[in-house]
Amino acid sequence: MYIESYKKLIVWQKAMELSKEIYKVTEGLPRHELYGLVSQMRRCTISIPSNIAEGYKRNGLGEYVQFLSIADASAAELETQLLLVKEIYPKINLVESEKLLLEVQKMLMVIIRKLKDKKTLNAERLTLNANNGFTMIELLVAMTLFIVIIALTSGAFVQSLRTQRATVALIAANSNAALTIEQMMREIRTGKDFSVAGAPSGEGDEITFYSAREETNVTYRWNSTNKTIEREDQPITADNVTVEKLKFRLCEECDASYPPRITIVLQIGAPGAPGKLPFINLQTTVSARAF
Repeated sequence: MYIESYKKLIVWQKAMELSKEIYKVTEGLPRHELYGLVSQMRRCTISIPSNIAEGYKRNGLGEYVQFLSIADASAAELETQLLLVKEIYPKINLVESEKLLLEVQKMLMVIIRKLKDKKTLNAERLTLNANNGFTMIELLVAMTLFIVIIALTSGAFVQSLRTQRATVALIAANSNAALTIEQMMREIRTGKDFSVAGAPSGEGDEITFYSAREETNVTYRWNSTNKTIEREDQPITADNVTVEKLKFRLCEECDASYPPRITIVLQIGAPGAPGKLPFINLQTTVSARAF
């Protein structure tokens, strides 16, 4: 049955209810979570109905399924964040938000499965309706065209294989860099007395702070010679990553009523990757939990 507007989709309506409920939940979180859990949870919950609506307006089942899958991934991310809130702030009431999230996830799973089945059925019908036989002339023409296409595209095919290998290497480098950033963020969240090399500009390639976990001062820096990130002179990035740039920015507008915020700007590449691919630029901001 055709539905003339995404607003009449029950899954979109439930996702909107979930978004409003998450906004209520995040209002009860502490102020220092404004740039942490509050920002992340609101971003995820807004992504769910937004991608459902955009996918509905796209042309073709393939694009619709793609955007529904993005909405489903955002729902999984939100589910993880709710589990984190439940552990850190057990007094926050999450009953309604967990109930709505479960309903949305179930509906998305059913819709995605049905659309994929419909897409497969349409493809099979097109195959069955195609001509099953060829005349001799048609066969000769088809063979000639095939040989010409193979001759023209062989060079492009080899180049595409090189690009694919380079892309895989860059994806692996990106994954390792994400783990490195997460390691720095975990320690910065519980740190204090931050100092960024390059002050008073507030930006530099080295940061020093007091680590509550180790109860001592620690330093993260960029080694421009080896193109690595170091913690206390020890590299923490893998051999499959080249760090082309690393900058730490300490918030200059923060006062005593706000915890310090540090922005990490990172540019990475993959050493020895065949082909030429652009560098990946990463940026994230972490707020220390200690005032």
